[in-house]
Amino acid sequence: MTMKEAMERAERLGLSAWVGKTVAVGGGNAESAAVKCVGFSSIELVLGEGETWEEAFRRATALIFSAR
Repeated sequence: MTMKEAMERAERLGLSAWVGKTVAVGGGNAESAAVKCVGFSSIELVLGEGETWEEAFRRATALIFSAR
């Protein structure tokens, strides 16, 4: 799934899709990686994140539809 497709899919759900950056620090080294995020970007609330868009959407929808 491309970034454009992810943004369109998120918009249909009333959400946002964006790419965030994680930084892992330890042992004197710092590594950064991109992470795909789905949620509300305006308030920086991530509902699902993952290495792929599919994983991020799966986690976000699991959270949304399992809420009681």
